[in-house]
Amino acid sequence: MKAERLKNTITFLVMILSILIILRLYLPYWALYTVNQKLSDMGDYSGHIENVDIDLYRGAYQLHELSVSKVKGTHKVPFVRADNIDIGLSWHALFKGEILTDISLDSPQVNFVDSEKEDNTQSGKGGDWQGVVEGLIPITISKISLNNGNIAFRNFESEPPVNIQLTDLHADVSNLTNISGQDGKRVASLNLDAKLLNSASLEMNAEFDPFVSDNFNIALKTESVSLPLLNDFARAYAGFDFRAGTGEVISELKAENGELTGYVKPLFKKVDILDWQQDAVEDGDGLFQLSWEGLSGGLTGLFTNSDTDKAATIIEINGSLNDPEISAFDAVLEALKNAFIEAFDNKFEGLKPKSD
Repeated sequence: MKAERLKNTITFLVMILSILIILRLYLPYWALYTVNQKLSDMGDYSGHIENVDIDLYRGAYQLHELSVSKVKGTHKVPFVRADNIDIGLSWHALFKGEILTDISLDSPQVNFVDSEKEDNTQSGKGGDWQGVVEGLIPITISKISLNNGNIAFRNFESEPPVNIQLTDLHADVSNLTNISGQDGKRVASLNLDAKLLNSASLEMNAEFDPFVSDNFNIALKTESVSLPLLNDFARAYAGFDFRAGTGEVISELKAENGELTGYVKPLFKKVDILDWQQDAVEDGDGLFQLSWEGLSGGLTGLFTNSDTDKAATIIEINGSLNDPEISAFDAVLEALKNAFIEAFDNKFEGLKPKSD
């Protein structure tokens, strides 16, 4: 009798083990099919992954070689791409009795594309991003990490073509589902650092309520960027180029109950826009081009402090999140103030980036 019971127990355990092995072998193929089905229907965008790995021990799965592109138009680059996305249980949250997930993206890329043809633009507009995330990640997200990312702004049709990139991007978004604080608000945080044009550091931090879209604080700062590195953009969109100079930007934005306030403070040093010898003789620019570059250079000289050789202004931003307004009048006044009275420094007025 005991031998029969033992035999039945062993048979049952073998069956369970066999089922688990079959599920383990079949699960990645089922997950790959399911994920690709979800990615194929994203509104104006469509995506695909090459492979899925399941890690039952960690309670995680990995999506390999993700690529998302716009359905219409001629696309030279995908809108979103990532080598690997790891989605796993947050053990830190699990020890507190919460079932949450942590997400890590390796080498993620986002390519914003500008074009005169609407079908060829890539901005993310028209994509069902929330629906895709909810379908792929049924558990509430706790933390998102981006490793060695890249964000690009491109225009393949302009003359010259434009390609401005943030590289070596690392970011952490944490505390997405924290409990309400004493003031009744939830506070999540974003810390990001990257390289602008492979030369200057850019850093940003933010505090926001993950359940309310119209309350946040953002601070952003770039180090000095060599302005000639922006010549493709300047020629394509403004009709001039830089011969010399550096520029940096400080910005702070705050939204409270949908009302947006803040500023953008650009600071330029030793700017040289017009080189007559090179423009007139070497490049063969016409009279109109030379006149425009001369006017641009003259305005830069007007807004430059003669003692510090810096040009700076503060562009005030006020209004609704649905219709933000930039006060050009205030920007000119601040520029004139800087030109004739004092030079702006590059310190934050309030919220500090993490490295300050």
